[in-house]
Amino acid sequence: MIMDRNIVFLILPQAHILDLAGPVQVFYEASRLGGSNYRISYLSASEEVRLEQGISLAGMLPLSGISLNAGDFLCIPGIDFTSFKSGRMDTVVKEIGYWLLAQRKKGVFLGSICSGALILAKAGGLNHIECTTHWKCISYLKESFPRAKVRDDRLYCFDRNTFTSAGMTAGIDMCLALIEQWDSPLVAARVAQEMVINIRRVDSVEQRNVFLNFKNHFNPDVYRAQEILSAELRVSFTLNDLARKLHMSERHISRLFKKHTGQTIHDYRNRVRIDLGEQLLMYSDKSIKEIAIECGYENSRQFIRLWKKIHGDSPAIFRSRHQKF
Repeated sequence: MIMDRNIVFLILPQAHILDLAGPVQVFYEASRLGGSNYRISYLSASEEVRLEQGISLAGMLPLSGISLNAGDFLCIPGIDFTSFKSGRMDTVVKEIGYWLLAQRKKGVFLGSICSGALILAKAGGLNHIECTTHWKCISYLKESFPRAKVRDDRLYCFDRNTFTSAGMTAGIDMCLALIEQWDSPLVAARVAQEMVINIRRVDSVEQRNVFLNFKNHFNPDVYRAQEILSAELRVSFTLNDLARKLHMSERHISRLFKKHTGQTIHDYRNRVRIDLGEQLLMYSDKSIKEIAIECGYENSRQFIRLWKKIHGDSPAIFRSRHQKF
């Protein structure tokens, strides 16, 4: 259902540019591509705000500069974690805390990107709420705000009209999920395509997923191998093809890959294929056979056998539980 909705970003000192810019772009594109009329506004406790990356934003609306209604969305981008821990944010949180909670009482959705969850928690907005934040802030959030129900295995959480996301780009995933709910999966897909983003990651993807865990190294040749493997899923692409692209022997790249990732090339490639399969099962109406072939398997039997080994149930059962349209 198309409707008007205020999307308001509360920008605090030392906010991070990407935490603001990514989500803003999602709602901007949705308004242009068939979604609701998202009216984007920017609030602050001061007229000018200096962001952590050194740029200053001026002309902010004061907290009293807009009247929010039930169904509007008020979002806090992440702020510098060190400054928050040192207490330098305490004064501004005290200024906005009561106002924030008053908005939620009116039915306004509250949200945060990355370390913005710390602002919500400090204001009492995450008490008994399932939430998440950047992985670097997880332990601090758990220890400092024990009444918050902190999840360290989620990219984003939706609980009782409060939406929180993990670090940086996870804010884009969260806002695409909101577009999917408030408009449709089609509009969310259009926005992702316009922003040149792959199919959005679901909430249950852990912050340190396969693409991060096995790239936590500093070897450029292995990085290149991982990028090639992710792009070349077809069954006809062999280890020999990979070695020739890298101008290495099969034996050398295999040893190098295992040393720096802890995974064999075969296991890594299968994990990437299964991750793609998850996305296609949730966001397409392709048959299991078509998905298996797109993921690089010769037939659906190979795909289903590996899927069951990893997930414990069948692709069909997974789709019945998680398909998004």
